[in-house]
Amino acid sequence: MNSNFQGERSRPRHWHRWMLVIPFIWQALLAPAVNDVAVKPFGLPFPMFWQMAGIVLASIVIGLVFFMDRRAGVEDEEASFLEKTSASTGDAQ
Repeated sequence: MNSNFQGERSRPRHWHRWMLVIPFIWQALLAPAVNDVAVKPFGLPFPMFWQMAGIVLASIVIGLVFFMDRRAGVEDEEASFLEKTSASTGDAQ
């Protein structure tokens, strides 16, 4: 029982992946709230501007998560996983 606990603690934590929820909240939960806004930035209806801003926001968040994953060493973790799974399945490529 103690070894499982230590194994779980030694695994890296990827808390930054929770940032990927931000675009979902932006698009799914907040979009109905902006439907009746009368402001027209750049001559566009506000809901259209909101959606386009959401695309930019999502791109920035995904880029940040990708960068933070690389700094956390996810590529090494993934390579190790692929090495173990290909060796155990006898993958002949």
